[in-house]
Amino acid sequence: MSTAMELMFEEIKAQGQLFLSGREKLTAQCREILDSIDVNGINKIFIAGCGDSFYCGVNARDLFLKYTGIHTEAWQALEFSRYVCPYEVDEHSLVICISNSGKVSRTIESAMCAGKKNAVVVAYTGNREGPLAKACRYHVVTEVPKFNRDCVLPGTYTYTASMMSLVCMAISLGQRRGYITEEQEKDAYDYLCELEKAIVPTVEADDRIIEKYMAAYVSPAVPEPVKLFHFLGAGPNWGTAQYAAEKMLESAAFDAVCQGTEEWAHTQYFTTRRTTHTVILAPRGRSRDRAMEITEAITVMDGKKIIIGEDADAELRRKADIFIPICGAKNIREEFSPLLYMIPIGLFSMHLSRVLNAQAFSFDRPWVQEENLRQIWESRISTDM
Repeated sequence: MSTAMELMFEEIKAQGQLFLSGREKLTAQCREILDSIDVNGINKIFIAGCGDSFYCGVNARDLFLKYTGIHTEAWQALEFSRYVCPYEVDEHSLVICISNSGKVSRTIESAMCAGKKNAVVVAYTGNREGPLAKACRYHVVTEVPKFNRDCVLPGTYTYTASMMSLVCMAISLGQRRGYITEEQEKDAYDYLCELEKAIVPTVEADDRIIEKYMAAYVSPAVPEPVKLFHFLGAGPNWGTAQYAAEKMLESAAFDAVCQGTEEWAHTQYFTTRRTTHTVILAPRGRSRDRAMEITEAITVMDGKKIIIGEDADAELRRKADIFIPICGAKNIREEFSPLLYMIPIGLFSMHLSRVLNAQAFSFDRPWVQEENLRQIWESRISTDM
């Protein structure tokens, strides 16, 4: 394994830190913010971000609805700042703007626009001195350990950190509003500690499975290698499917399509072939039955079914051509499932890069990195909407 892959593997395996000490620090920050605002005056929650940060918001929507009872929406930052904020945001809105770098122009723009509408605006960032933090009155700082890296890799730890930050805010806000009891709050946090125990077993089992899968189906040495991935998810894992497609692009410039579990039958069904492999995120919950039906259609179209599900889900395992298990946890609550289902996605991305000998982000070409960062960090910010 190359140095870059070793570092990525280290990041993925270390994410359990966020479920314990990391979660305690994040919760303390969330509570401090909630103590200084009128929590009962909030009637809408908006989560805005780009890329991974947006996908975290999509995944957390269900959890906010369940634990706070407040209408919650997740938006790509441009859509939010220029099309949603002018009409829907007011002083009764809680707006969470996420950017680990704290430098993303559109997310800063979202925070500034929401501030002009007198919303409660919170920056979720790993950069407490960055422009996003300066644009917001309130901050939740996500501390990401230094993994001694001297190379740029697809973000996995930062994604989990942002997700955990949202989880902590939802639980704390629900308790402060009286929507859940202190006992329910404690139960939710205790449950996170139980989920942490699943990370290392899942990493160790899935690493072997995915390595073998890549050698058998993706390696350039294979006569008929995979040409396209479809990633399917629903509800709390619709964001995970989007995250997955992005990780394939980031790690190996490999085209991948994300799609809602239901919408696949209306769209990507028609482009499924022998060299199309469909990865289905299928936690126990409201869309599991639909995911199982989809497997039949994939078979009809001669595609391959890669299913991510609980290790003990024997019925789901039988449906899969390749089964990637979540180990060490049973009957995972669906609203928390993205915290574990993102783990195999990171490994999938890592091994795809390895088997294709690809440079992450294609940043071995300096001008590619320069233009990419210019587009994201130096785009003109406008608040006159």
